[in-house]
Amino acid sequence: MLLKYWNRILIVIASISFIALAILTDFDKTGEVLINGSIKEAGIVFGVAKGLNAVISLAQGTEVGLPGLTISIGEILDPVNDLVERFSLVMLASIVSLGIQKILMNFVVGQGFNTLLILSIVLANIWLFARFKNDTKARALFFKTTAVLIFLRFSISLLSMTSHYVYIHYVQQDYNIEQSKEEVKKTSEQIDEITKSRIDNKSFFESILDKFNPEYYEKEISKYREVAEKASEQVVDLIIAFIFKTIFFPLLFLFFLYKIIWNVFRWRDI
Repeated sequence: MLLKYWNRILIVIASISFIALAILTDFDKTGEVLINGSIKEAGIVFGVAKGLNAVISLAQGTEVGLPGLTISIGEILDPVNDLVERFSLVMLASIVSLGIQKILMNFVVGQGFNTLLILSIVLANIWLFARFKNDTKARALFFKTTAVLIFLRFSISLLSMTSHYVYIHYVQQDYNIEQSKEEVKKTSEQIDEITKSRIDNKSFFESILDKFNPEYYEKEISKYREVAEKASEQVVDLIIAFIFKTIFFPLLFLFFLYKIIWNVFRWRDI
């Protein structure tokens, strides 16, 4: 007898677990904390990127070179500035993605959705054992709809927790967002200091001497080139980390969500 109804018994046990998980635990709070933390982190990194863009724009307005042979700092920093501008777009997309996740979470953890979910689960479990005349199609459709509601109820929290786990254990070791962010801040400060040192704290006589000193120009250009290379590396690391964490992984998760829902609607009658 038990073997005959083992699948139904498992569904009842799972249903009780889902209701308990939705009402009695802090499952959603964990996901909410992670999403809020990611939004804050993305906002800070976005601000750091705009700060780097600002100091680069200031430096691009200056030139170095011997009389008759002038090199614009913009020629050295232009590639970095273009990369930072594209990174700003990535960060904007990341913030939008996280914002949408937060809105969806607010929707599925709301009282209305929870009430609908619990009613659907209770009715589905009653319908497991109580049959009506010609109810096969309606019963199958209701079971599939209930399964979709269950998955949607926990999908955003699962997405945030899974994304965080994957980042901590498999991504952070090579693309550390916090570390790269601090390096970009340092690079911004270095570019700003180099630019200001060329403008300030120079006597008229020193400025004249520098204009005819080739070593001075080589030194100044090498400073900008060094910080530009460092900035490019850190910005690329941030782009990879945020695209994976907030765009690629959520899309991958949604793809599997689609596949699961599709397979749910192809289930045979229980």
